Amino acid sequence: MIKTGMHTLHRYIFHLFIKNLFLTLIALLGLFLVIDFFDRVDHIIENEVSFSIAAQYFLYKIPLTFSLMLPIAVLISTLFTIGILSKNSEITAMRASGLTISWIGRPIFVSTLLLSFFSLIINETLVPHSQRRVREIYNIDIRKKTETGSYSQKDYWWRSGNQFQSVNIFDSRTNILHEFSRFEISPNFEVRQRLLAQEVQYLNPALGWNMQGVVDYNFKPDQPPAATRRSSLPLIIPETPKDFYGAETDPDTMSYGQLKEFIADQSANGLAIGGYMADLHAKVAFPFVVFIVALLALPFAMIPARTGNMALSFMAGTLIGFSYYVVHSFSLALGRAEFWPPILSAWMATFILGAIGLILILGAESPS
Repeated sequence: MIKTGMHTLHRYIFHLFIKNLFLTLIALLGLFLVIDFFDRVDHIIENEVSFSIAAQYFLYKIPLTFSLMLPIAVLISTLFTIGILSKNSEITAMRASGLTISWIGRPIFVSTLLLSFFSLIINETLVPHSQRRVREIYNIDIRKKTETGSYSQKDYWWRSGNQFQSVNIFDSRTNILHEFSRFEISPNFEVRQRLLAQEVQYLNPALGWNMQGVVDYNFKPDQPPAATRRSSLPLIIPETPKDFYGAETDPDTMSYGQLKEFIADQSANGLAIGGYMADLHAKVAFPFVVFIVALLALPFAMIPARTGNMALSFMAGTLIGFSYYVVHSFSLALGRAEFWPPILSAWMATFILGAIGLILILGAESPS
């Protein structure tokens, strides 16, 4: 009978927490999207963006917004759920029955731990794809950067195996590579071939790129280079104009596996990867902020049971909860700058704030 009552209390706390979490998430998502709408509405109206394109833009923002707002929603829901129970003396009654703080918070801890894994899955599946679409829609369909030339670049180069390729200017308005050059290097770092083209035009996804004004130099040992000239020639490369839109790839647009593969490619091309390693480990570490903020908020949510001041508990819990973001951002910056090991910088905030949360809960267990 007592055991059944215990389960009933857990279900009661769980249902109250989930209800508060759902309402808080809806409010935060709506608030964020409204603010973002008013921030973008000038560009939407100015460039005469259709309703369907604008709707797609804001819909694709939901997965990342959900991921970012989930820890804040958990923080607020934990404070409200336990705070209201404390204010109504329900926590006092539970404590008088011999129940511990950790037992009372068990439904919240289990829920937030599961939500951490759910957030991890969302960040690995929906968020990368949606963020790529958000950037494409905003930059191409809303800001019209391809038409204004804002995506144009100078002195762009990349490596593909033993080939080094460079472009003097990429014009995003016409999708033309000006003054294209490609070197093919032997394992002994000897130049085998150099291909020059005055310009390279992107025709369409089926036909790809086409070079104009081509000069092909072939180098052989102890012989002068042989030059072959052609008016036009196809250029077979996997890149499309979108690959030239940004010199750097944002980790937010990649999953853990994609970022790991990108880092491997960067390393193989002889480029620096230190700044990306911290972001790679952070993709696993950050979702667990959902559990950490609940751990931190619970002791402060108990304050009304002792002082009757729910506002104090809300302010204190919110302050220490948001401190996670401060510590995480600071340690991640040190990891990107290669002052700290990447894995340490990614997990530092989780370990520190998690330890503080456990200490606070143990302190709150003692009677006052």
